[in-house]
Amino acid sequence: MHTGLHGTGALFDTDPPGLAPRLIGLRPHEAYATPYEHAGVPPFVVFTGGRGLGKSAVLRELREAYRWHTPVALVDGEDGQFAAPPAERPADSWSPVGQALTTAAEQLAEPVKGAGRIAFPRLSSGLLAVAAGGWSDRDVPRIRQEAERILLLNETDSWLSGFAGRAMGRVVAKLVASMSRTGPVVEPIIEATLEAFAEGVGPAHRRLRRAATWYRDYPDAGGSPKRALTLLSRHFRAGGDSRRHAERHLVRALLADLDDAYAGVVQRSHRRGRPLLLIDNVQEPAGLGLLEPVLRDRADGIADQAVFFAALRGHAHPALRNAGRLALPDTARETVWRPGVSPSSRALLVALPPQDPAT
Repeated sequence: MHTGLHGTGALFDTDPPGLAPRLIGLRPHEAYATPYEHAGVPPFVVFTGGRGLGKSAVLRELREAYRWHTPVALVDGEDGQFAAPPAERPADSWSPVGQALTTAAEQLAEPVKGAGRIAFPRLSSGLLAVAAGGWSDRDVPRIRQEAERILLLNETDSWLSGFAGRAMGRVVAKLVASMSRTGPVVEPIIEATLEAFAEGVGPAHRRLRRAATWYRDYPDAGGSPKRALTLLSRHFRAGGDSRRHAERHLVRALLADLDDAYAGVVQRSHRRGRPLLLIDNVQEPAGLGLLEPVLRDRADGIADQAVFFAALRGHAHPALRNAGRLALPDTARETVWRPGVSPSSRALLVALPPQDPAT
């Protein structure tokens, strides 16, 4: 298959299948299935090298090759939206990782051939708890805007039409009711979210209720989703290691929502291949904040089925010290990769060939 990128046949070829179709399970630009390599948990592939090797172009080509056939998101760690919070957003309720998760989920939610939108109730409830930590100023228009963006992650084409509007109304009503008090409004907002998830009947609403209880296992939550989300918001605002702990659970929530979209016979019959997350400039905070939790969870036995391709400026990074290494041509027919016990061994560094100036 011609991609316009010199020397990338080992990644995109279909006969025999290249690295991308073997990991994703679909041929590029087609809905035809390809047998999985690493059918358990795939390697976290990181393209390495200096400027001018076409790493960003490869990620864009991957997005174009698979969008509309399987859920795809492309996040660039150097994008300005990840540099600092908006002027009206308190810094302690914002981070590059939280922004990257929102951006990725919005892209992954888009419908693909044969399947509708994906909902992200676990992620949205966590993001809402975090955002509520910055709502003590009672700026209702801003709060409404922030809440709507997060709650729209729960919309699908086939069910719960209008959920975001109803849930947002309940959240804002809770906020207005609490305006006579001072201090944070985290707990009322969390209560409103959990109540919105609990209403209704049918398979879709049962899925929302499962999502609402997913946080029960959060450390020190005592099995209470409300306490879990309150702790997550508190840990996020604390910064440092506490924030990284909260962000790890938010990354896990996104992947759990993706797994849920593929759960069951009906969902699997409509969704082919694996979801694809692409991270450019993974060495930046937004990128590392996605990469490190995924590697750590996979090393701890918390599996997911997402395929990650990332681009690293340079040839090495401390977060990838035990990663495997291959040149792209060596991945043409199979990926000789076996993870070890360390989180970074769950990654595979792939060196791209130099671009031919004549092409």
